[in-house]
Amino acid sequence: MDRVHKGYLQHNDISPGNVLLHFPEDKVSEVYIGVCDWGLASRVCETTPSRYGYPSDEARTAAFKERGSFVAPELWYTYGKPNSETSLETLRRRHLYTQAADAYSVGVVANMIWKDENDFDLFKDTAGKARFAVALKELTNPDPKSRSTLRLVHATLTAPPYNFQIPECCYRKHI
Repeated sequence: MDRVHKGYLQHNDISPGNVLLHFPEDKVSEVYIGVCDWGLASRVCETTPSRYGYPSDEARTAAFKERGSFVAPELWYTYGKPNSETSLETLRRRHLYTQAADAYSVGVVANMIWKDENDFDLFKDTAGKARFAVALKELTNPDPKSRSTLRLVHATLTAPPYNFQIPECCYRKHI
């Protein structure tokens, strides 16, 4: 997703259902990760309104229970009557998809994937695992202005002590 953001694009719908994992039989220590369902994607320069506005707190709460944990908090809102300060039209312009919202969703999914990981070769020690968890947790800061970026977390995880290798491409070369 860092590469997507560098290209001034945003996915706008990251969730576990949109993350594909492939474990090649001939390379048991590798996993290929892909992202699907680009139907809500947009360019950064576009003003794409959130689709998480609801006419009542009850409706918003019900929707949040169904899908909420993957959606950045700033995208949720309850709108009021037409032609008011809280009308749907007004609030849609204030609640826009951003790369920070994408980063939040990536952080939630990454934390789900890595929370129970205890690979010694990956973390080296307990302190390494804690630093790794902190780097991912910074993506889910509820305040988008204080939230880390995918670029910063990527830089952290590809530098010592992690030295994660980033694949040259997202797809298999030989199919």
